[in-house]
Amino acid sequence: MFKPIRLNKVSASGTLDYLLIAFIAMVGLAYLNFLPSVVNALVYGMGLTEAQAGQVVALNGYGALLGLIGATLVIERLPWRTVLFVMLAVLCVVDFSTIWLDDYATTLVWRFMGGILGGVSVGIAFTILAKLHNGDRAFGLLLLMQFGIGSLVIYVLPTLRTWGGDLAVFYVMSALCALGLICLLLLPNFNTPPLLAGAAKPQQRHKQQKDTRAYELLLLFAMSVYLIAASAIWTYVGQIGLKAGFDEEIINMSIALTGLLGLAGAMLPVIGIHRFGRLYWMLAGVALSFCAAVLLCFSYHLVAYIVAMSLLFFSWPAVHSYFLAVITQDDKHTKLASIAALLSYGSLATGPMLSSLLLIDERFLTMLCGCALLFGMSFLVLLKQIGRYEISDNKQITTSPREHAVR
Repeated sequence: MFKPIRLNKVSASGTLDYLLIAFIAMVGLAYLNFLPSVVNALVYGMGLTEAQAGQVVALNGYGALLGLIGATLVIERLPWRTVLFVMLAVLCVVDFSTIWLDDYATTLVWRFMGGILGGVSVGIAFTILAKLHNGDRAFGLLLLMQFGIGSLVIYVLPTLRTWGGDLAVFYVMSALCALGLICLLLLPNFNTPPLLAGAAKPQQRHKQQKDTRAYELLLLFAMSVYLIAASAIWTYVGQIGLKAGFDEEIINMSIALTGLLGLAGAMLPVIGIHRFGRLYWMLAGVALSFCAAVLLCFSYHLVAYIVAMSLLFFSWPAVHSYFLAVITQDDKHTKLASIAALLSYGSLATGPMLSSLLLIDERFLTMLCGCALLFGMSFLVLLKQIGRYEISDNKQITTSPREHAVR
């Protein structure tokens, strides 16, 4: 069993640890951060149709769901650090070897396997991330990295294609896994105490716990439909621009630059911008996403196309981060972090499948209307929760003491 590199004077609740574990939690399913580039690579590099490409990335996501389920089963029974290292190492090989595939059926199976590996790694890292003291900060940094790296990859990918061809995006995915392995080696040890899922609850608190559970289920539903709609648009945002007649270079530049707004959105929970309550910020973000879906129906105007992406990319990371922080803030529900991760990535996998099914003659209007409807459903569910539950910004510290952070 390998041993991590020792770092002196690093607390398990320090900024470096948040950054390292957030990056590790991101790389397992990193392709989601630059999904349009993956779809374009499958279409133009492998010769798949747009619908087939959507089904490949969707099946990759469903493999990730199986991996996430597996992660919840093994994290308490196996050395999580070793399992995580093995999963990322094998995923690095799977991503790199994808460039040699030229058959649709084989690609489906291969990417499904990659999804399982990525799901296990993300599930383990996500559980550790949820145990950190500051949930807003932890999940905010995760979304910050997702959108920052996604924008960077989309921006530099045209240059990388001159060297690696249309499938260069898979080199990037493999390289990110390699960086994740390095981060894992640098990560200090975390104290993950035994879970208390079976602890007895006083009888008089049964009604309060029942109300809280119903509240959490509604939030999980609202988060799921929001992410399905957001990822459905994200899957084909590049193709929407191409169908509108815009130059590919302009599209990549627009996606990269507007994606930087996701950094600003992700910073809101990191710096603690929730003075009026997280739910109100979430409502505002969902409303902006609804406007983005409507504007994309008029994407033949470049201004509408860019404004729509700006609204979606700014609101998405903030809304998702706040959802995760609110849902996982109660440590009594010890499996809630795993369930939230499972539904998050399940929704992100369902989005591409939904969008591929709603494509009619390779036109996107029906898909965009469906996404707007889902955003509206999420908004209404959130609106119903305002005033029903008091959000606490306090969370138990579950990381190890400073002196025991590093072995």
